[in-house]
Amino acid sequence: MIRVESLVKRFGDVRAIDGISFEARPGQITGFLGPNGAGKTTTMRILSTLIQADAGTATVEGYDVVSQAEEVRRSIGLLTEEPGLYDRMTVREQLSFFASTYDMDSAAAGRTITMLARALGFDEYLDRRAGTLSKGNRQKVAVSRALLHDPPVLLLDEPTAALDVVAAHAMEEFMTSDALRGKTVLLSTHIVEEAARLCSRIIVVARGKVVAHGTPEDLAARGDLRRALIRLMGEPVPEQVDR
Repeated sequence: MIRVESLVKRFGDVRAIDGISFEARPGQITGFLGPNGAGKTTTMRILSTLIQADAGTATVEGYDVVSQAEEVRRSIGLLTEEPGLYDRMTVREQLSFFASTYDMDSAAAGRTITMLARALGFDEYLDRRAGTLSKGNRQKVAVSRALLHDPPVLLLDEPTAALDVVAAHAMEEFMTSDALRGKTVLLSTHIVEEAARLCSRIIVVARGKVVAHGTPEDLAARGDLRRALIRLMGEPVPEQVDR
């Protein structure tokens, strides 16, 4: 479970998030949908303990993100928009390194790495340097890094951004597979169709505020989902979209 209450974060005179409140529940992919600059990544950074909010509270698995930051870090798997891999290390070497930071037994870590590589389809690249991989395969490795310690909560920040259609499809297939069943998954995206396909519930944010929430069907009941969401975000609907 993720619970966020009245979060505020300022950067100078700018309120990146302005009183955001929401919940994400186990066994569901919760979409965090909004345009670039809406506050999605800032919220993710607060939930992952990378930065602190100026006001409000947030808990992950019942742990406060400020006073119990270490417990939160052990409860989450974080995928940032940039994979952040060590290009000179092989895939196996760096996944083994990250497993060691979670005090995983080396034999168990090896089995987990092999399982994830097969599930995500990059097992043939395990002994290649990360710097030689395509963007899609780098993203798959980053997802595996987030899952190594089998966390109950996943924070996925635009996992399909800039991926080609094949890599994006593979990523979406994995996100709805048995591998993630029972986990609390918060999926940040600005792609309406992706949120509609993958998510049980969608939280719509714009200008640092939650402007709507509900199931994709609830939101679509207001009309065409894309047009409805653009209007909820307070943006004009382009003529070619409204046809």
